[in-house]
Amino acid sequence: MTSDSPLVEKIEVEAKQFYFETPTGRGTDQDLTLYYDETNNFGNLKLSAAGLNVTKSDNFVLGGIVLKPNQNAGDASEFRKLFRIQPTADEVKFDMVGHGAFEKVLGSSKLNYVLKWLLERDIGIHYTNLNIVNWFIVDIIDSIIACDEFASYFLMHRELKNELHNIATKDMPSFLALINKYDYPNVEREATFEFLKELYSFLVANWPETVFAPTNALKEIILRARVVPELCFLVGNNPGVLIKGIDSFFLYRLCAFKNSSHIFDEEKSVREAIEKYRITHDGREIPYQFVDSKQHFEIQLSDIVAGFLGRYFSFIEKTPTKSLIAFKKDMNQAQKSNVSALRALIEKSDALSNVLLHRVTTIDSDNKSDYFIFDTHLSPHLKATNR
Repeated sequence: MTSDSPLVEKIEVEAKQFYFETPTGRGTDQDLTLYYDETNNFGNLKLSAAGLNVTKSDNFVLGGIVLKPNQNAGDASEFRKLFRIQPTADEVKFDMVGHGAFEKVLGSSKLNYVLKWLLERDIGIHYTNLNIVNWFIVDIIDSIIACDEFASYFLMHRELKNELHNIATKDMPSFLALINKYDYPNVEREATFEFLKELYSFLVANWPETVFAPTNALKEIILRARVVPELCFLVGNNPGVLIKGIDSFFLYRLCAFKNSSHIFDEEKSVREAIEKYRITHDGREIPYQFVDSKQHFEIQLSDIVAGFLGRYFSFIEKTPTKSLIAFKKDMNQAQKSNVSALRALIEKSDALSNVLLHRVTTIDSDNKSDYFIFDTHLSPHLKATNR
């Protein structure tokens, strides 16, 4: 593990602390090499009376390329020639793919070069896609269903979180003001009743015209939950600190692929997030290192992958269903070609390991993305509500 940092006592982390093997997860024991970059790195997400400390809440994406043993990313000079990179450019970056709205980027011929380059060389991709608003809201639902009397709601926990996210984002300034009033995510035990009472009033004030069984269940559980003594995941935290750094998202990937090598771009914030940990599996340290992207073509490709996916997932989150349907229907040939290539890359990577593709977002977002890339059916509630 390369490091120029002074020697400090590291935090010992066992891989199983951050990644639990599940019956549906596969392919994590392989010897792979994962290269990383990230986009929309928010650092620490904080809440105050003025709102969030970020001007926009685009999805955070940690991603890049995956190489199997004895596989390489191809000849960098050949790629630069194909990509028409100026000799004076130190490295290839996502900004060279395209500018402007996502629709324009999706039609970029340079994006097509990158996606086909990966496909032709059988190179996989990996990503963690995080909806940051959904991430800090879910503890409300998780805290309630952790109580025995509400455990029956666990079977629809994702649906409840989906509906809460939908209603909260209808009036984010008011929602943020509400939770900030109670020092979220540190709701005092004696304030639990009033917090849930105000949250219920917020739901009623922003109640959607078209509702479904999970929408009504959300209203019911928030009303009934006012009897709970505390919201267990919302006590003992630092007031106003919604997401304390990006450590856990990197650690999840490192701990999931414990037999792989992990190579990160040399960035101060990323190094500080990761290097304080010594991550082990069965007594063996999981290797990771930081490198200069200018010297590593694989990191440059990862920059493009992460940058494009960050734009894509944020587009999915923000585009109403009817607009998404219309755009998909009217795509030009270049856009269709890139969607097709992205689909093939995702399928190839999923075949290698489904854990490489990690989405931490709402049901609505997953459904819209699967519709856009894989032509799956849209849920009736999305069409009815135009979310």
